[in-house]
This record gives sequence, C-alpha cells and structure tokens, in this order.
Amino acid sequence: MVRSLVDFLIRATAAIFLVAALALSAAAQEKKTPPSASQEPFGEEVTLTERKALFRHNKTSWEEAWVNLVGAFKATRAEAERLNLKVNGAPLVIYRSTSDEGFEFDAALPIEAEPTGSPGDNFRVGPTRAGKAVKFVYRGPFDAMDATYENISNYIDSKRIDAEDLSIEEYVSDPIATKPEEIVINIYMMLKK
Repeated sequence: MVRSLVDFLIRATAAIFLVAALALSAAAQEKKTPPSASQEPFGEEVTLTERKALFRHNKTSWEEAWVNLVGAFKATRAEAERLNLKVNGAPLVIYRSTSDEGFEFDAALPIEAEPTGSPGDNFRVGPTRAGKAVKFVYRGPFDAMDATYENISNYIDSKRIDAEDLSIEEYVSDPIATKPEEIVINIYMMLKK
C-alpha cells in the first residue's frame, strides 16, 4: 500500500511539472506573437497634424464602394504622378456625407510639396484635417466594416465623446495592392472643437 502511494505521488508530481512546463512554454509563445486586432487599443485619443494632400472628390453606391474606392485611389495616384508629386503618407478616405444609397468622399494622398502645374478636373490640393481624434483599427475587407462602425458608435456613446459624425480612414495597407481580406485601416473620429 505504501509503495503504491509513493508511485502515485511520483506520477502526480511529474504531471504537475509537465503542466507547469507547458504553461510556461505557452506564455513564452504568446510574447513572441505580434499584437492581434483584439490587442490593439480601441478608442485611443490622438492628435492629427495637418499635411498637404492631393484630393479627388467621389460619389459611390454602397454596392460599388470598394471598386470605386480603389478606382479613386488609382486615379489620384495617376494624377500625383502626372504632376510629379512625391506621395509621403498612407492613402486617406475622408467621408463627406452618407445615405442609404451610398456616400460622398474624398480620396487623398499626402504629398511633400505644392504641384508646379494645375491639378486636373475633380482634383485639388489642400490641407488634411488636423486636431484631436479618437483612433480605431480595423482589419479585414471593406464590405465587412459595419460591425466595427457599430462598435465605434457604441464606444463613443458609452464614453460620452463629443465626436463628429463622419470619419477619416487611413489605409495602412495599400488598397490597390493588398487583398481585401488583408486590409488594415486606421479609423479616426474627429473630436468636435
């Protein structure tokens, strides 16, 4: 009886050490992995600085939104190249108005300097918005953002943040070259002054 009790204790102790070693190994692995979307700050207050940008005004339906966003960025990039402008930042979408049918927006590319020539039709050069904003990060296809915007709205309401209704999206990953499911977007909700 004593011998079987000793054998049991030895096996139990070995099992405890094995579980502890596995837990330590899992903790070490977690430290090596980059932050996931759930680990990124949700609702971080930031200050946006004014930058010079090339803007193109656009209008689209919700059904054609992604195709038209990408098309607007292609056209804006082509205009920047035509004007010999050096782009020095991530592409932006500045929402102007929304409705059940679609939305109006500006596709913008931050640029280093004023163009020497005149921008073409539907294009203009001007400053980006500056000031305090609340930043949210979205990962995934454009057409699956509804839940994120619902969460943003709930966050703003629950924290009683006095934010504007329309957002600015900064495309961290190039919308022209990135697969839609791999898109990363910083969403900024500007705070009212």
